[in-house]
Amino acid sequence: MEVQRIKFERTGGFAGMRIAADIEPDDLPEEQARTLLELLGDMDFNEIPELLKSKSGADQFTYSITVETSKWEHTVVTGDSS
Repeated sequence: MEVQRIKFERTGGFAGMRIAADIEPDDLPEEQARTLLELLGDMDFNEIPELLKSKSGADQFTYSITVETSKWEHTVVTGDSS
């Protein structure tokens, strides 16, 4: 799997804060990039349901993770409880 970009966003929490990152594996140190790509490959990220969210509390975070490859793009939205 040739990952071109990973987008991460965390929103919510008690203060309603937003944190986001746009990661290109080529910009990471080689060992970090290799570990990240192996984990994504092992978990078959593109097969995970798009919504993995159960009941949420008022102060929990919501996470959105998007993985882009040359062949597909897949986003998963999840929360603290899942």
